[in-house]
Amino acid sequence: MGKDIAFARAAGVALLAATSLSGCVAATLVGGALATTGVSVAQERSTRQALTDTEIQLTINNKFLNEDYGLFADISTEVVEGRVLLTGSVPRQEESIRAAELVWSTPDVTELVNEITVEEDPGLMSYGSDLWISTQLRAEILADTQISGVNYNVETVNGVVHVIGVARNAAELSRVLNLASRIDGVKEVVSHVLTKHDARRAVG
Repeated sequence: MGKDIAFARAAGVALLAATSLSGCVAATLVGGALATTGVSVAQERSTRQALTDTEIQLTINNKFLNEDYGLFADISTEVVEGRVLLTGSVPRQEESIRAAELVWSTPDVTELVNEITVEEDPGLMSYGSDLWISTQLRAEILADTQISGVNYNVETVNGVVHVIGVARNAAELSRVLNLASRIDGVKEVVSHVLTKHDARRAVG
């Protein structure tokens, strides 16, 4: 990923970087716990699981930062009930493999969905378009009264939309995926969503 794109993504996670460098991850978790607890009341996952997911995400990002700033800047991490989704673009396959190794070395990870692409330099325009797609989809999901928006996370890479979360039912999930497919610039929609009663869901 180009330097401009890496800078743009890094700016979005600057607070996490500062936290990681200072070694105060535990303090961040305390602050994040307050926000997570409030949101999780409306989520399908439990408050305990939401807090565990936050800890997993912070730990993975901290590992990426300590391993290689490029991993931290180029890869996005989403965690839902111990299931980790990695998206982004890296210049070499070895970096994707190393990112996966770091994820699996993190406690409480139950599944890894590695959607990292290997691409020398996707360009700043592509990143801007992806960000705009994700922003529009998040807004539409939250605005739709037939969708429990807090249960879904969205990432877009090169026009491919990745959705992860917990759907209340198949109809709701279908509605989310339909919203995504109708947005200009979307090339493909990939669902990593489990429904509420799926036996694969973590309990806790």
